[in-house]
Amino acid sequence: MRLAGGWAIALAAVLVLSLVLAPPTSAPGAVVAGGDASSTPLPTPGSSYADGDLPEIPHWPPQAGGGAAAADARRQPLPAETVDALSAALDRARRAYGLSVLGLGVRIGDGSFTAVSGLARDGITPLGGDSPFGIASITKTFTASIVLQLVEEGSLSLDDEVAPLLPDVSIPAGVTVEQLLSHTSGIADLLTPMRAPMKADPARIWTAPEVLARLGPPRFAPGTDYAYSNSNYVVLGLLVERITGQAFADELSRRLLEPLGLDATGVLTAAGAPPLMTPSWASAFGTSGFMYSSVGDMLDWSDALYGGHVLRRASLARMLSFGEDGYGLGAQRIELGGLTGYGHSGLLQSFTSLLVRMPDEDVTIALVGSWQGFEPSALLTRRVDGQPAILDLALGAAGVPLPTATPVS
Repeated sequence: MRLAGGWAIALAAVLVLSLVLAPPTSAPGAVVAGGDASSTPLPTPGSSYADGDLPEIPHWPPQAGGGAAAADARRQPLPAETVDALSAALDRARRAYGLSVLGLGVRIGDGSFTAVSGLARDGITPLGGDSPFGIASITKTFTASIVLQLVEEGSLSLDDEVAPLLPDVSIPAGVTVEQLLSHTSGIADLLTPMRAPMKADPARIWTAPEVLARLGPPRFAPGTDYAYSNSNYVVLGLLVERITGQAFADELSRRLLEPLGLDATGVLTAAGAPPLMTPSWASAFGTSGFMYSSVGDMLDWSDALYGGHVLRRASLARMLSFGEDGYGLGAQRIELGGLTGYGHSGLLQSFTSLLVRMPDEDVTIALVGSWQGFEPSALLTRRVDGQPAILDLALGAAGVPLPTATPVS
């Protein structure tokens, strides 16, 4: 499939650099060379949450007063002193890492802070808490949630073998739904075989079967090891479409975005989507990384998902059951400044992202930056010029003692 319709507008905007974020600059501590790596998980071992000991998180009913109204009710401002301190820390962090744009969302109880440091590519247009960013592999939390809803509805089982359900796609025998969700299928990642084709034809729109057909041999037998692979979630997206008979974007909107009032969230392959990524990259990574959102919506999504308004309690417990690899079923265990939370990280083309919920502290942080040469956890804990780090301020506002592991620079 070639460029057409809404993609023509999107690509043109990318090429003329009119709406999206500013051009890349060098940054200290870059984790990836070349500026086009796929998302990688934070490799921290973790414990599991049992069904009976999931933390209680304040949240809103997704249908109360309408989705958008309910979401807006969650965005009460933090005290002015905290807002000013976080704004200053955000600007310091962006400059220290040489980033063009850095977006931050912090939620403490029912209070929120959202802001963006930096300007759009035109150098004039300000950005804010509702501005869209590519969220890369945070997409996986949405894909996993839909799959787990289908399991709850009885349309799927975690133990189902995938190959018979997708007979027209080459899936290794024995791979199960749960193994796709947990990255234990052994299916090779798509980045290596797709990197050159995506760069060579940035206007091309790839289908999931085309991408999966280019994969190399499996890395290991299903269920015998762990290896993070975007391909797993591309297969899961196909599975959602096969089971529901609907396009993934339509199911995403119907099940999650509309009822939760996530108005600044969507898929980059849709007509009218913000031109944040070239069509080739967005379509190739598909349901593993093709979504966009704002830091405000990311906070709302975290509250809804981890607060129990998306999945049943048992399903959420399975999602947050982390093995030694630190991955559950679409969620990661995340260590941040000596504290433990969960969520997901992302890294794709020009965007680095992190969404982390620290339940014991009742703090949620959403971070998105362009370009990608930084490690989110290091940025959040870095004390620039001896000033408080973003995490310091968030925990201080929550009344939590500061972690001793926070580095000083």
